[in-house]
Amino acid sequence: MRRVLLLWLLAWALSPACSHAQGLRFATDANAPLTATADKVIWQQAKARADLSGKAHITQGPLSMKADAMHLLMGPNGEAQTLVAQGQVVVLSNMGPTSKGGERRADADTALYDLQANTLLLSGNVRVSQSGDLQGGKVSGQSLKIDMQSGLAHILGTGSQNNAEPGRARIEFE
Repeated sequence: MRRVLLLWLLAWALSPACSHAQGLRFATDANAPLTATADKVIWQQAKARADLSGKAHITQGPLSMKADAMHLLMGPNGEAQTLVAQGQVVVLSNMGPTSKGGERRADADTALYDLQANTLLLSGNVRVSQSGDLQGGKVSGQSLKIDMQSGLAHILGTGSQNNAEPGRARIEFE
């Protein structure tokens, strides 16, 4: 019974219709230009990739991502397809006036952003928090996959010390 209640609370908290948390949707604009900066950028046109290192930072509309290093993989037509970020990854999304302002922040060890499918996979010490009028809860776990359009999220918990038991994800309401 307790597990059913916890699952119901988890589903309710992550529901896109939930007014206090509004799912885990991050404001995005797939049509906005992608801007990349770093201390060092290596563009490999023949391999259709760019490697960014040292304070790597990518923005696209209201969404930005920072990390120690990033690899941007391009498709045959030159459009960005996949972004891999490693080391102290921070994803920020300015939720703007339509959600009463505030900023959603996700921290992780690594990130894989599929720009074509509009999905974000965060791995390693994942934490999601909100500021401004969005305050009200925090999410943490070992990995988090978010459909950036719908806000549907799948959270996996951290493993136990002996890895004999599945890990636990955590949602904290304020």
